[in-house]
Amino acid sequence: MLSNIIFYYLFFHFVSVECALAVSNQTSTKRPPTTFTKGPNIAKPGCQSKCGNLTFPYPFGIGLGSGCSLHPTFDIRCDNSFNPPKSFLENINFEVIDVTDSQMRIKNFMISNCYNQRGNLTSQNTFRIGPLPLPFSLSDGNKFTIVGCDDISLQFGNEKGNSTNGCISVCSSREQILDGYCSGIGCCQSSIPKGLTSFSTSLGSINNHINVWSFNPCAFAFLAEQDTFTFHSSYLSDVTFKNKTIENVPILLNWVIRNETCDEARKFDDFACHKNSNCMNSDTGVNGYNCRCFDGYEGNPYLNPGCTGYFFFCFYTTLTILFHLSVLMFR
Repeated sequence: MLSNIIFYYLFFHFVSVECALAVSNQTSTKRPPTTFTKGPNIAKPGCQSKCGNLTFPYPFGIGLGSGCSLHPTFDIRCDNSFNPPKSFLENINFEVIDVTDSQMRIKNFMISNCYNQRGNLTSQNTFRIGPLPLPFSLSDGNKFTIVGCDDISLQFGNEKGNSTNGCISVCSSREQILDGYCSGIGCCQSSIPKGLTSFSTSLGSINNHINVWSFNPCAFAFLAEQDTFTFHSSYLSDVTFKNKTIENVPILLNWVIRNETCDEARKFDDFACHKNSNCMNSDTGVNGYNCRCFDGYEGNPYLNPGCTGYFFFCFYTTLTILFHLSVLMFR
């Protein structure tokens, strides 16, 4: 009997630890939790779920026209010429670096203007995103950012120019600048509204960097997911700044299912949310919805059999063990 008690006690301890770890893994203080990359039903049967280090759950599908996605706009191109392979949204050719239940992170783009000591432009490029096809839009969790000491920018959103904003970044010496702040001295940040499906910007200089050229020959403008970029004064003259930012500071996209609300979608046979999941109307400024597993469940809500109740399994198993322990101890 003692051996049975020890066995059940150790098994109870193991289950308790595993369930506690599962609970802790559901929560992130920095980014939204994701559950649809867990469980056996990640991709459609017979479809590839991984490209390099990334997992793409349905409604995404790897392969152009492979039938593995919900719609061709969710098709992922896996480029095996890179090591490890890289993933691209097929229809708009953005490099994908992360996917969650309702958002996607893509590699950055950047506009930059560089000047010589006489104030002549030595290099210049442009910046434009979109128009993005449904189901994608730019998240208002991005910040438009300028790095430079003699620069002004206007931002335009959507095809009809129904969103316009500006940012000015100035300084006269490196000593004026406080690291970590983008308040207009060496760095400026501004918010973007919800629901943008296109974004472009113009970047100009007040005095062509003539007065600041010795420590700031170039200006940069880009979108950055909030809290992923921290400004340092060294960036004003860092020749590697552009490449490092493109690699390490993502742009955040929202994605939704279709162009309809949950109530509208439920009327049709192809309603995307399966068993044990909630339909969530989009609050991104773009009409559509997402599916989320019930609390305590995990799996892919877009595929049969839907979400499964791992935590209820933990609860049931724990009760069963405690019952057997009580029987053995009071026999």
